[in-house]
Amino acid sequence: MTQKDVSQDILTLIREAYDGMSSGQQKVLEFFLSRRLEAVYLSAAKIAELVDVSHSTVVRTAQALGFDGFPEFQTAFQEQISGRINSASVYQLGSRKLINELLEQDNNSMGAILERVMRTDAKNIENMVSQIPVADFEQAVAMLIEAETVYVIGLRSSAPMAMNFAMGLRQIRGKCHLLEPGVGDLVDQIAALTDKDLLFSLCFGRYSKETLHAMDYARKMGAKVISVTDTPVSPAAQRGDLVFTLRYGVWFYGASAALFSLLNALVAALLISQNEAAQTRLERIDAVIDEFGIFDSGDDQFV
Repeated sequence: MTQKDVSQDILTLIREAYDGMSSGQQKVLEFFLSRRLEAVYLSAAKIAELVDVSHSTVVRTAQALGFDGFPEFQTAFQEQISGRINSASVYQLGSRKLINELLEQDNNSMGAILERVMRTDAKNIENMVSQIPVADFEQAVAMLIEAETVYVIGLRSSAPMAMNFAMGLRQIRGKCHLLEPGVGDLVDQIAALTDKDLLFSLCFGRYSKETLHAMDYARKMGAKVISVTDTPVSPAAQRGDLVFTLRYGVWFYGASAALFSLLNALVAALLISQNEAAQTRLERIDAVIDEFGIFDSGDDQFV
C-alpha cells in the first residue's frame, strides 16, 4: 500500500487500531497520543528508545496502520497536528527539534545554530522543486497574467510574504491589491472583486477565518483562487482552483524560505513572460521614484 489517505483523521486511525496491536506497538501509539509535539519530529530510533521497544517495532506499527513506513506515517501525523497547535507550541517544538539535532552533533554554538537553520531552509527549497508540477506552475503564471485584477491575502505569519509578493506583482503587471485587515474593513477592500479577477491566498495552519472567508467570497463571485497552503486536505486547499502544497514542518518559521522561493519564481516567470510591458512599467516606476526623491542617491559622499 502507498501512503495512507491523509484525509482520514490520524488520531482516530490510531485509536481504532490500538486494541488490535501488540503490546510493543501499543506503546508506540500511546507515545503518539500522549506526546504529540515530540512525536512529530523525533526519529523512529529515538521513539523506540523512549518507549523501550525495538526500532523495527516502531516501523511495523506505522506499516500496521497502512503506511509504507515510519516517515510516511510521521508526515501524515505532522500534517494534521501542526494545524492544531498554537504559536507558542510551534516555537517550543522548533526549539526542541533544533536542540535535539545540535545534541546529536555535540555542538550548540551560535555558528552551529546558524548553519543548521540555513541548511534546513536550503534543503526545504531543494526538495520543493520536485514537488511542484511544472504544469501547475505554468497555469499559475497564466492565471496571474490573464486576471483583470489580482487580490493577494496572507495574514499573521504569512503577511510579510503576501506584502512582498503583492509589491512585485504591482510593479510588473499592475492592478494588484493586498488585502489587509485593520487598514479599513476587509469587506471594503474585496467588494470590487469580480469573476474576471484572481485571489492569491497564502494560508497555513492554524487557518485564519478571514482568509478562508475571503476565499469563499471570491469563489461565490466566480473569481479564480490560487491557494498556497500546507497540506492537500487543509480548508484552504479545499477552496482553491489551483493549489500549491508546501509542507510547513516544525521549524520556527515553517516553510517561509521555501514559500518565498516559490513566490519569487512566480514573479520571475511573470517578468519574463511580460517582458516589454513589465520593462515599461518598471521604467515608469523608476521615473516616479526619482521625481519623489525616495532613495538616498549617495552622491553626497563623493562631494
